[in-house]
Amino acid sequence: MTTKRILTLLLVALLTLGLAACGEDEPTPTATPEAAAVAATDTPVPATNTPLPATNTPAPVAVAATNIPAPAVSAASSFAAPSAILNSYRTRGQFLITTTFPDGTSAVQDMQLTGAFVRADNAYGSDQSFEMTINEDGSTETVIIYQLGEWVSVKSQGEWVTVGRDNAGLFTSMSDIFTSFVDQFVLEGTEADNLGDETIDGVATTHYQMQDISIFTRMAQMSADSDEVIEKAEMNVWGAKDAGYVLKYEVVADVSNVKDTDASGAEVATTQSVHWSYQISDVNSDITITLPADAPEPGTVNIPGFAEGEFPLPEGGKMAANMIGMPEITGDLSQEELVTFYTDAFASLGWSFSGDFGFYEVTKGETTFSMFIDTDDSGKGRAQVFVEQ
Repeated sequence: MTTKRILTLLLVALLTLGLAACGEDEPTPTATPEAAAVAATDTPVPATNTPLPATNTPAPVAVAATNIPAPAVSAASSFAAPSAILNSYRTRGQFLITTTFPDGTSAVQDMQLTGAFVRADNAYGSDQSFEMTINEDGSTETVIIYQLGEWVSVKSQGEWVTVGRDNAGLFTSMSDIFTSFVDQFVLEGTEADNLGDETIDGVATTHYQMQDISIFTRMAQMSADSDEVIEKAEMNVWGAKDAGYVLKYEVVADVSNVKDTDASGAEVATTQSVHWSYQISDVNSDITITLPADAPEPGTVNIPGFAEGEFPLPEGGKMAANMIGMPEITGDLSQEELVTFYTDAFASLGWSFSGDFGFYEVTKGETTFSMFIDTDDSGKGRAQVFVEQ
């Protein structure tokens, strides 16, 4: 049974807006979370066994509600996302969705997050790590993400993929789910009620709350004619009093008339409940983020049958990992010239190179990989290499 996530209502727009707003001090990503399941190109791509991070999403710890009377609306937007002002911290979170079908059955998706943030002297302003454990339909999967310097390394289904950080939206959208809502609260916080001061894990905070459904409708950019209906929504945020950052948030919401597919494959209207929370700790402590020993060295591109640096490249050609971690060759040749180059180059090295319509099979003995040759945005030839990882 495939469940349509509450992302449609509360997350997709939040991710897009949050990434544009601030948050991670990174350049604008080239792939939005909505496109997390497709490559950032309209060109057809040959089948590949490259593991992709699971896109099912889940959330954390419930916080007891407070009965403190709400004073007047407060300037909660004076608080910032922690990544905007802190040097380091650890994170934990949970995203939990329960979908109830018309026959009374239910499905649960649960994602648990742990991670770390360290400000760094690089083009992105930080290094980060995330580990997400996804539980759904009785199965469990762990996705590990390291954003270090100009590279992102992702471990999914037991295998690593390394891509340039500019193209990492495909792999980082799950962690953005947690950080982007902080950014949205910063934008919307002027409409939050001040519930007074509280201490969270030894940190003096001010507790804010938003319950106006229209705020959530606006944050999710729901159209007036949307079939889905937010029945109830409440967001609680705790901002550190002395430092001006968001320490913790919790969101609960109930949504009705969410279209989904039941066990028989029929589309039905369901109700969904979401519990979504996030908290940081170990603020400005000594945190070091390094790749695990089993992760490949970022920037290395391996093609079977060729030692590093031996794969034939046309004059002026460059090879780098594309957004799904596969080798990609670019340069000044046209598409036709690139096909001619590789026809001759592989023949001289004893490899067969055959195919048509841009798709080619390259074989020597028991070693085989595929190439797709088309044009890039500038009209120059581009060769993408697909290898089984």
